Amino acid sequence: MKPDTKLPLLAQIRHCPSREASISRELLIECWHELQRVDVTPFIKPTVPVMAALLLYDERFIGLLNAAESAQLNVIVDLALERYEQQTNPPNKLGRLLVGLTKKE
Repeated sequence: MKPDTKLPLLAQIRHCPSREASISRELLIECWHELQRVDVTPFIKPTVPVMAALLLYDERFIGLLNAAESAQLNVIVDLALERYEQQTNPPNKLGRLLVGLTKKE
């Protein structure tokens, strides 16, 4: 590829919104550790993230939702997991290589 044609291509790649992945495995671990530090006592109402985690983790808590609500929650979480996987492990190896190259320049 000629240098004069490579520069516009690199400029387009740099402006591609898919390059701006704000989610990473490291961020997941960091946020999970923060969530674990949320104070839960008999006198403090559970936070929304804690309750969401319990609804998904323990079948005793899922009883707080009806079947339709539970199904909707699972669909949303499955969608979030799919998008997390796409951002943290893009399927396009060539695209990942190009993004890596443009970040170095």
